[in-house]
Amino acid sequence: MAIVGAGGKTTLLYRLAEDARRAGLRVLATTTTHMGALPEALTGPVFVEAEGDPLPGLDAALREHGRATLLGRRVRSDKIQGVPASRVDALAAHADLVLVEADGARGRSLKLPASHEPVIPGSSTLVLVLAALDVLGRPLDEERVHRLQRVAAACGKAVGEAADAEDVARVLAHGDGYLARVPRGARAGVFLNKAEDEGALTAAGAIAARLLPLYAFVAAGSARAGVCRVWQAL
Repeated sequence: MAIVGAGGKTTLLYRLAEDARRAGLRVLATTTTHMGALPEALTGPVFVEAEGDPLPGLDAALREHGRATLLGRRVRSDKIQGVPASRVDALAAHADLVLVEADGARGRSLKLPASHEPVIPGSSTLVLVLAALDVLGRPLDEERVHRLQRVAAACGKAVGEAADAEDVARVLAHGDGYLARVPRGARAGVFLNKAEDEGALTAAGAIAARLLPLYAFVAAGSARAGVCRVWQAL
C-alpha cells in the first residue's frame, strides 16, 4: 500500500501497521521520500540501508516481532531519507503487507502533486490518498496547503479564500492529480483524516459522493484514534 497526499500519512501508516500486526500479518513499513523522525514505540526494529545490508536482520525481525521499519539513511536527527521505489518492489515478498509513505506534504492538510510526485512503487496494489478536513472553512494558504498555486487553480479560487468540501473533492478528483499516478492494476482509495465530529463527517459524505466511483472507496475519520466511516463504490 502506497500512502500519499497530505494530513497525517505517517500517523496513518503506523496505525495500519499496528492493526495488521495484531491481525497476524508480518508488516514492513518504509518510505520512498523524506519523513520526520519516527517515534520508537511505533516503528518496531529499524533498519537503515546506508548502514549495511538490512535483509538478514529485517527477515529475522519480521519473523520474531511481526513488524519492522526500513529507511534509506538518516539525514539528520529530525529528517530521514527513504529508499528507491525499485527497492521496495524487490522487498515486497519479504512481508505480508508493505506500507509505503510515498509522498511529502510538509505537514500540511491538502495537496495536488507536482509532475514528479509521488514516488509510488510499481508493485503497489493499493494507493491511499489522504487529505485532512481541518482545511475546511480555513484559507487556502501556505500554512495548510502544499503546492498552493496548483491547489488554488484546481479549486478555481484565489489564494486566501476559504476551502470547502467541494474544493477538497476537486483536488482529489483532478485529472492531473493522484488518480493519474496510480500504477496499472492497482486500486485507489481516499482517507479523509481529522473528521472528528458530525459536521466533518457530513462534509466527508458529500466529498465521497463526488469521488465515487473514481476511487474504489472513501473513508473518513481519525488516523490517531483509529476510527473511520467508509463509503464504497457500487
